[in-house]
Amino acid sequence: LSKACNVLFSDELSRRESGKIKAVSVDPGPTVSQIVRYELPQRAKQRQGMSPEQLARQAKQLRLRTPQQAAELPTLLAYAGIDGQSQPLTNGGLYLGAAAPPGYTGPLWDQPIPWRDAASASQVWEQSNKLLKDFVV
Repeated sequence: LSKACNVLFSDELSRRESGKIKAVSVDPGPTVSQIVRYELPQRAKQRQGMSPEQLARQAKQLRLRTPQQAAELPTLLAYAGIDGQSQPLTNGGLYLGAAAPPGYTGPLWDQPIPWRDAASASQVWEQSNKLLKDFVV
């Protein structure tokens, strides 16, 4: 659910600020992290005691990304198109890092997603504003 909200928030930001900024979202794909704690508690417990080198080895064996590799994707997207070599970003785009090797942003997802619509994006935006109103200066 949180990933879907990030996509919808990005969609609404791209609509509201079109022409001023580009807002995109990225799916980093499967990552060796503690997110498995709900479905695979034994795996999560195993990972708690692992060094970064051990996590990297496990990620490679399981064909997953390390947390560092997943975190690279937003940075790669931030520089996309301005290096003169990569393709410029599509405002409001959802990029599938899961479909690319580490170090690449992945393709733009251009197929419809049933939950991804303007009304849902606006609702996520409005709810975010309500939740953060006491914290925004």
